[in-house]
Amino acid sequence: MLCSAFNIQHSTFNIMKNYLPWLLRLLGPLLLIIFLSRSNLGELWRTMSGAALWPIALSLLLMPPFVIIKSWRWARILREMGLQIDMPTAVALYTVGLFYGATTPGQAGDLLKAVYLRDRGQPLAPAMLSVVLDRLFDLLVMAALAVLGIFALGQLLPSRGLQTALVVAMGLGLAVLTVLLVAHAPRQWALTVALPRLAPSLKASLDRWNSELGRLSLRPSLLAALGLASLGSAGFTFVRLWLLFLSLGLSAVPLYVVVGVSALIAVLQVLPISVGGMGVREVVLIPVLASYSYSAEQAITLSALFLLLNIEHIVVGFIVSFWYPLGAMQPGAGPGAAE
Repeated sequence: MLCSAFNIQHSTFNIMKNYLPWLLRLLGPLLLIIFLSRSNLGELWRTMSGAALWPIALSLLLMPPFVIIKSWRWARILREMGLQIDMPTAVALYTVGLFYGATTPGQAGDLLKAVYLRDRGQPLAPAMLSVVLDRLFDLLVMAALAVLGIFALGQLLPSRGLQTALVVAMGLGLAVLTVLLVAHAPRQWALTVALPRLAPSLKASLDRWNSELGRLSLRPSLLAALGLASLGSAGFTFVRLWLLFLSLGLSAVPLYVVVGVSALIAVLQVLPISVGGMGVREVVLIPVLASYSYSAEQAITLSALFLLLNIEHIVVGFIVSFWYPLGAMQPGAGPGAAE
């Protein structure tokens, strides 16, 4: 009897363990459905049909410089790790990575860029680490600017104390990530002692990452170059999103709020609680725009235009992927090269 009850509990636990991540990813779409159910669909259509087309078109046309800057940063990281890649290939693979990232929760598909490199004769471990470092630089810049988003939401938070707590937590997180990235001793302790205790099954991977990071010289000149590239790509992102605000006539929203809110959304979209940022964007945009006397319908339309940029990344990346099929070994790239 007790054994049967234990087996039932164990089976229930395993089911919840397997399905909980997918249930969490439905949270964003569920929030979007709630927002849509409370909206005036006629007003939503009028807002969409009244959007100015030229800012939207210009925002879409700014994708190439955005991708080129990000690709240059990734290629620079790869070069520092002893992996060679030419810029055309870096741009193509980065574009394909945007496609996979935009179609997976938490943008996890972006890691497939490392698999593409392995298929082209590069070792997988440093290739995987290069993608993680590339994402980390984006996250650091966006997290720093997301503090502006917290201030933009300040008047909507229950208390000044909560706003201060969020800013302090964000600052501490940034400080810890920066120290772990730059300082050798704390990084080594985290990868070889702290994290293996929390996740013993990852010890082999963490040891390998520690070894790869030990070979990477994060000297000031390299960090400055990567930081400037990150700011440049973030700048193009904010310009593209600001143009979407203009297309809907949301001129009362200050530029610093546009930057802060966009950065905050970028950070939240990394969490595995949505697909394509659905629901997450609305959670931030609706209250912020309401504080400037704009309607929920305008906020939802703006979110849809944000999604349009993601769709552009998906479509362009999907098309490029035909020239760079996953799993296709290149001439001279034998199995031994990928070890």
